[in-house]
Amino acid sequence: PEAGIYEITYKLSGLKPEKGRAPRLFVYETKLDRVLHEQDIVAPEDKPITVTFRAHLPKGRPNINVINEVPGPSNNPRSGRHGNRPFISTEDGRIPWQMKLTDEQGRPRYPFLIVDSVSWRGPIITKEEQRHRDDYLPTEEGNFDQVREGLAKLAKRAFRRPVSDEELNGYVDIVKAEVDAGEKFFDAVKAGMLSILCSKSFLFIAEGDAEVPRDALNDWEIASRLSFLFWSTMPDEELFTLAEQGKLSDKAELSRQVARLLADPRSERFTDSFASQWLRLRKVGMFPPDKKLYPDYDASLEKSMIGETTSFIREVLQEGFTLREFLNSDWGMMNSRLAEFYGLPGEGLGPDEFQRVSLPADSRRGGLLTQAAILSLTSDGTRHRPVHRGVWLSEAILGKSPPPPPANVQPIAPNPIDAAKSTLRMKLEAHIHDPSCASCHAKIDPLGLAFENFDAIGRWRTEEITDGVGANPKVNPAGKFPDGRAYETPEEFKALLLDDLDTFNETFIEKLATYGMRRTMSFDDREELQAIAAASKEKDYRLRDLVEAFVLSDLFQKR
Repeated sequence: PEAGIYEITYKLSGLKPEKGRAPRLFVYETKLDRVLHEQDIVAPEDKPITVTFRAHLPKGRPNINVINEVPGPSNNPRSGRHGNRPFISTEDGRIPWQMKLTDEQGRPRYPFLIVDSVSWRGPIITKEEQRHRDDYLPTEEGNFDQVREGLAKLAKRAFRRPVSDEELNGYVDIVKAEVDAGEKFFDAVKAGMLSILCSKSFLFIAEGDAEVPRDALNDWEIASRLSFLFWSTMPDEELFTLAEQGKLSDKAELSRQVARLLADPRSERFTDSFASQWLRLRKVGMFPPDKKLYPDYDASLEKSMIGETTSFIREVLQEGFTLREFLNSDWGMMNSRLAEFYGLPGEGLGPDEFQRVSLPADSRRGGLLTQAAILSLTSDGTRHRPVHRGVWLSEAILGKSPPPPPANVQPIAPNPIDAAKSTLRMKLEAHIHDPSCASCHAKIDPLGLAFENFDAIGRWRTEEITDGVGANPKVNPAGKFPDGRAYETPEEFKALLLDDLDTFNETFIEKLATYGMRRTMSFDDREELQAIAAASKEKDYRLRDLVEAFVLSDLFQKR
């Protein structure tokens, strides 16, 4: 088939064991990271459901695969069922492999999918795509006035700015040269369009000209900076219109646009991408946990962990909460998979959508710091890493980057099986007696040791399971900040961070500015950053007001 958008429909059932998870439909094209669709499926075998979704497929014969993402034995129930039975879930007539999948009453022992049929139609040309074709493509063969008009519209949109006659002439000349060389007219037009899309003006975000020095962005550049900040894509028609009218230099209009862009569903790209950069969420799953040590960990849980953190940030932004919620909160964002993992009530929660829930009074999950994604990204797949957790917190929350360790530092050895059991904390305390290590570890370790009650994937624990002789030792999360403030529990640690909210406010603003400006902040930026911090404090640290203050700042509007 031709490349384009296709509508794909599956008719299928999903059998869920009495005590266990529902099977999860996972459709991908060629590679697992090219996900087309995924969702939990619960439907009886005699009452299959229909699942329809749209996806972009390449030209040719795409390699579309469907699997059950929930770990379990491989099965092909439909093709392997007993020849005289319409269903596999019957007490008699089962072949041996089916007896492993179902009990004597035909109830599933494992979650599995039964796919009846799959169909697709396309390519589907949307109204927007048809409008662009009408705008950019000539309707008459050989009409170079229409070619020029279409290329002018495409270049203006692709470059996100007006296009000079000199620039446009070059692309029209490409089309003429292709026609003169014997190319078909419409193929020659495509060559001109491809030249525009290969231009550095399309591929890169250009702000100004090195030969024409100026400090401030023009309205077209502000439109692009706004749109790429909040939507991770080029401006829409309204932003282009305002840029053409020269209205984006007006702060009142900028405020209106911030509200509009954040209200759009595309603003999820901002919270997702910013969270990945600020909190390093891209590292979640980099070191997959050992299946023998952490059998509960799978791809579905990993996605739920990341989804909890990104949806939490989105909720703080959209609902007018303050930066305090990032450090501690009495609510969280949950789906059914995560609630099960945390041991929290899951009534009314679905497998995919995250909902805001009130946390029990004795919950340890408030804020970002005790979310599973944060705790797992600072682990190595087999054990927690308090030093890594301390470094992460120092950089992401306190805005201080510790120096790298000396090159000759030996890693902490695992506990010998014939020695008394000891915690990682005990080994660290022996390790920092080395003078070359002590000065940095005194600042880093207390920040990570506060979360000793959480293992490598973020589960709560009171003792550390380790090799050696004797009972597993109790974990100890107590410690002191470098300034002498002491804490006994993770909750007391969070309270101390809240006492110094100005530090986190300044750190967060620098992280946001680094993301929004696409560069690290320098000493020359300090006055603008301090002004944004003051504006944030004046608004009681509300995240939405902080983001608006950043956009309205001189820092955001200068090259």
